[in-house]
Amino acid sequence: MAEIVDFAELDEVIDQPIRTYSTGMVARLAFAVATTVDATVLMLDEVLSVGDERFKRKCQERMHQFRLRGVTVLFVSHDLGAVENLCDRAMWISNGRVEASGAADVVVGSYRMWAETQDRRE
Repeated sequence: MAEIVDFAELDEVIDQPIRTYSTGMVARLAFAVATTVDATVLMLDEVLSVGDERFKRKCQERMHQFRLRGVTVLFVSHDLGAVENLCDRAMWISNGRVEASGAADVVVGSYRMWAETQDRRE
């Protein structure tokens, strides 16, 4: 419990009802709980969408540590920089269809090229 509270940086409010927490505080707590385990597979969905830059870096470092230990990390995100930074492989899914799958930098590059063509259409 102490490790979770420390990582989430919620020492001062941990005894308050969770309904009083902001969305960011809940997300920090959820990430800390999910990653304070000895897992073989870790699934994270948009976990870096809240929090300041320092906390995001702290989360990314924890995710890197999981990868170094050989944990499979399934990371869902719209943050292309985080996908490139944290993932070896990526899959771009649109409307339930796989648009691209492969090396993260290649998939992100394909998505960016597609997004540029969409911007030109508007």
